[in-house]
Amino acid sequence: LEAMKMETEIRAAQAGTVRGIAVKSGDAVSVGDTLMTLA
Repeated sequence: LEAMKMETEIRAAQAGTVRGIAVKSGDAVSVGDTLMTLA
């Protein structure tokens, strides 16, 4: 996740494979928004 030239690491609570990405580059997101789904 990148914001204003900064990168933020996103950690999952469990191991998995990214099944889908719910946002596109440039989309604004808020706390609690789904960014991706894991399988």
